[in-house]
Amino acid sequence: MKRLLRLYPSAWRARYEAEVAELLDELPTDHAMLLDVIRGALVERARAAWRLIPANPVPAGGPPMLEHPLQRHPTSLALLALVMVAPTFLFVFVSLLAYQIEVPGLATAVEPALQALTAPRWVDLFLLGAPFLAFLLAVVPLVGIGLGRVDGELHVTISLRARALNVAVLILCVLVGGLLVAYLVTEFLFEAAR
Repeated sequence: MKRLLRLYPSAWRARYEAEVAELLDELPTDHAMLLDVIRGALVERARAAWRLIPANPVPAGGPPMLEHPLQRHPTSLALLALVMVAPTFLFVFVSLLAYQIEVPGLATAVEPALQALTAPRWVDLFLLGAPFLAFLLAVVPLVGIGLGRVDGELHVTISLRARALNVAVLILCVLVGGLLVAYLVTEFLFEAAR
């Protein structure tokens, strides 16, 4: 039972461990006592964690530096997202020109390339998932979440940054994803109608 006292935070153990160990020696050991010691350890761990949250989340010198590594390189992530969504954009754009707008001769020119490209199933999955993954890559550096205590209450703050390149990539991802979904739905409906 004394080994369970190691579950308590070190500051608590430094102050109370000897007394509680002596008390545990005097009391009978049963399941209720075991659960009570574990519950107490969890409560003290939660209190110790609560004390680590700063009372004032914004120091006097201004807002804290961004801590998450993904938030330090928004331009790099926006460019990576752009590279990731480019094949899907090209596929959707060429498909719209060839099959929906029916540019003369384009469908016969691109049909063999599109068939060869989309033959492996993983390529289809990549083309479907790329706008969503690119959206996540572009949005992660723009969102910040902070925790702080004000007058003893926990406050969660969400901040949004508007970096031009990231926002442009987000809009492109939404457009490409929307066009892709619209294209897939219309293809499905046309095939179901046949």
